[in-house]
This record gives sequence, structure tokens and C-alpha cells, in this order.
Amino acid sequence: MNRLRIGKGCQIAGGVVIVLAIFLLGDMLTNQPIDLPKAQPITCANNLKQIGLAFRTWAIDHDGPFPFNASTNTGGTMEFCARGSDGFDSNAALHFQIMSNELSTPLILVCPKDSSRKPATGFASLQASNVTYYLHSGTNLNESSPAAALAFCPVHGNILHCDGSVTVVKVDREPVWRALMDLVWYDYRDRLSSRCPVVLAIGLVLLWVGTRLKSESKAAPKPLGVIIDVAMLLIVAMVLIGLILLTIVGFAER
Repeated sequence: MNRLRIGKGCQIAGGVVIVLAIFLLGDMLTNQPIDLPKAQPITCANNLKQIGLAFRTWAIDHDGPFPFNASTNTGGTMEFCARGSDGFDSNAALHFQIMSNELSTPLILVCPKDSSRKPATGFASLQASNVTYYLHSGTNLNESSPAAALAFCPVHGNILHCDGSVTVVKVDREPVWRALMDLVWYDYRDRLSSRCPVVLAIGLVLLWVGTRLKSESKAAPKPLGVIIDVAMLLIVAMVLIGLILLTIVGFAER
């Protein structure tokens, strides 16, 4: 490998890293990071369990009824119910929105297998397009009817009952690499965006090294020079790998 080829490689790598840094910076400035539920696997059944817990917690704090059975005068959403002939409420997003404190994050309202829906960045912007799960509403739905179906996943067919239990029809199994990709996808802004200056600095160093090597490529490279060039590339690569490992370790600790 000569200086010219190493220089070109460094320039290309530096350009890619700089573009990545600019993208991360722009994304950090224009979007609010989505908080990943701590120490919780991203599965459909787990999402439904957390939703069920949110309903029960809200009901306890509001003297018993679920939000769609409580008037807006008492903080509920009864006046916004829009049940269809199948019992599902087309205003599910509004019922979920009122439970923002109990749900903690809009991420759990999207089934991990639902590629047609994307989590809302916050409950203030929550819409039907940010919710996978179908919601039943009605006065017959309360903790006095524990077996009644409260929510349903159209992707897996899993059912959430009023007592918070979940009937799992299809287990949502993810390979390890896919689970890791999900973590990076949903939480990368919080972890990587804060390192924009470091990523940008690495890109600039790579670009500078590549330009320097290309300018010197006409001279026959000495063996020692080639060794130093490769060593520099390895150091930069190790720094990049270290940043990635730190990010992965941070995810695991959450």
C-alpha cells in the first residue's frame, strides 16, 4: 500500500465522518431525543404490559375509572370517545396522550415490528400515526372486568386485558444483533449527538492526513514512512471503535 492509496482512503473516510458529524449535530438541534425505557426489552408484549400498568395507575390516581370513562372536567377523555362498531376507539392517541406521566415515553405505543408507524418525539405531538395498538373503550372496561380486552396489537395479535395481563399470541423474538440495532436506532441521538465535536475532530484529522499523504505521494515511500502511516490509521480506527464500544456499554447500563 503506497502513500497515494492511503491518502485517498483517509480523505474518503474523513469526508464520511465529517458528514456524519454534521448530520448528528443537525439532528440534535432539530429533534428531541426519544428516551428508551430503562432496563426493558423492546417487545410487543412488554409494551402492552407497560400500557396496562399506565391505565391502572391512572385509574388509581383518579378514583377508579380509566381515562376514557372519566369526564374532561376530572382530567379524563370521555367526551373524545369515538368507538366504532368493532369497539375500537379511533381516538386512541388522545386517550394515551392524557396518560403521558404514566406511560413515560411514546416509544412503547409502537410495536417494534410495525414498520409503518414511528414513535412521536413527545406526547404533545402524539397522533394516530404514532400508535400501533388498537384501544377498546367503554363503561364496561374497568378493573371489575379483569378479563375484558383493553388493547390489541394488529401485528402480533397480542391482547392486553383490563387487569394488566397480556395474552401472547405471537412471541416477538429478536436476534441479538437486531435488538442492538433497535437500541442504537431509538437512542442514538442521546448518546452520539453529544460526541459531535469528537467525531468532527476525527474527520478533520483524517482529511488532513489524507491530503498530506497525497501531496507526498510522488516521492517513493520509505518503509518506515509506510509503517507510520498505517500506525496512524490504526490509531484513528481504534479511537472510532472505542467510541462505538462506549456507546454500546452505555446502552447496556441503561
